[in-house]
Amino acid sequence: MVTLIIVSQFQQKVRPASHIDIRFDQKKETLVDTDSVNKLLIQIVQQYSASLKDGIVLSKAEKGIESMSGVRNAEVFSTISGALVAEIQQKKVRAKVIGSEPYYIDELGNELSLTSRYEPKVALIRPNEAFEIDGSDVIEILSGIESSVLLNKDLKEIKQIGSRRFSLLFNSLPFEVIIGEAVNMEQKMTKLIAFLIKAEQEKSLGQYRTVNLSFNNQVVATKK
Repeated sequence: MVTLIIVSQFQQKVRPASHIDIRFDQKKETLVDTDSVNKLLIQIVQQYSASLKDGIVLSKAEKGIESMSGVRNAEVFSTISGALVAEIQQKKVRAKVIGSEPYYIDELGNELSLTSRYEPKVALIRPNEAFEIDGSDVIEILSGIESSVLLNKDLKEIKQIGSRRFSLLFNSLPFEVIIGEAVNMEQKMTKLIAFLIKAEQEKSLGQYRTVNLSFNNQVVATKK
């Protein structure tokens, strides 16, 4: 938990809080603009100096923070020592959609605006401009890949090849992996691993252009 303390510089006659204490659930503020949070809390302090322990006032502060981009949840409270504390849970970036209008996808599959304050190392999604991307599909794909110890850290890019249909590019594989719809992802990764083991034994990995996992109970590989 990282704590940023901004000492208040309010007039002596008010002094409603000794300081404002902003705490983030991650290592540092990433998606959230700390200055905006601080300004909001200062406004709350100045406007409601006599009732900072009032639940309605604190709820107003929480809702204001939660309306900011990148915030998942916020809790605001006053301490006995006079501090106004804001504990902020930030959204987690899971992927970045690249293209003419790039954006992030968070852990719930929702769209999230880019920020110049933070450039996370996440999976890249190459969209097909003719179709929309359903964020829930992206989360399903990533969850399936993460279930594989061998493939978890090797993903290079997710390509949208149709309406809710995708293919994968891995750093260490010389071919494109077609997964089709984002269903049965763990099963598809298991099939891919089995194919890789067999192809490695036969020393044939470099012979393939695509490996299609979208069919039931089979892997269809196309040679170059």
